[in-house]
Amino acid sequence: MRKNLHSITSIDPQAISQALRRKRLSCPQLGKLEADVKPWNKLQRELGNLFAEGLRLQIQCRAFRMVSASGSTELARYWCTLGKDVIWDYPREFGENTAHYPYDTDVSSISSLLREYIDTPADKLLSFAFADRWQIVEVLLAADSRIGTDRLPEVKAKLRHPGAIAIAATRWGREWEDTVPALEPARPPLPPLPEAAPGLADAPIATDSSLLRGLTL
Repeated sequence: MRKNLHSITSIDPQAISQALRRKRLSCPQLGKLEADVKPWNKLQRELGNLFAEGLRLQIQCRAFRMVSASGSTELARYWCTLGKDVIWDYPREFGENTAHYPYDTDVSSISSLLREYIDTPADKLLSFAFADRWQIVEVLLAADSRIGTDRLPEVKAKLRHPGAIAIAATRWGREWEDTVPALEPARPPLPPLPEAAPGLADAPIATDSSLLRGLTL
C-alpha cells in the first residue's frame, strides 16, 4: 500500500525519512515528529500487553500534516480498531468537545489518561473514578486480560460505548450475553426527620379572625 506523502504519521520513522529525502519536511519538523515516536510506541506496547489473548484490538495515534495556502498544521487523531472495524475515533466522535481542533486537541490528555489506566492496580480498575469524557477507559476495561469472567457483572454495568460493548461481546461471547449487570450499591437510608418541640406538634392551628385585629397593611 503506497503511503500518502502529505500524511506523515508520528509513529512511522520510514515515512518520515522518505519525506525528508523528498524535502517534504524541514529538519525542525523531523525532529519534532521523531521525538513523538518513542513515547507513543512505548505506551502502545504497554497497552497491547494488557489486551486479552487473541483479541484483534489496536489503538493508534497519528498526526497528519495538513498543508494549505495559509500555512500548515498537524491533524492529530486517536482511534481503535477491532479487526478491520474502527470502533472508537477521536476527534470524529467528539464534535462538541473539539471546537478549536486542530489548534487545541485532547491528544495529550488522552495519552495521560492511558498512562494513568496502565498504572492503576488491577483490583481498582472498576472502582477508580477516571476523568474520562472520551469513554476510552470503557474500551480498555472490555479488553483488559486482568479482568476475568468473575467480574463480568461489574464490567457490563459500566460499559456504554458501542465499541467497548463490541469488544466484550467478541471476547466473552455467550457469557457476555447471559451476564446480568451488577446493581449499583444501595444508597444509605436518609436520616430521620427531627422531632417537633414538645407540645408544638399537637398545638391547634388558630383560625380566629380576632388574631388579625390591629394589624394594618
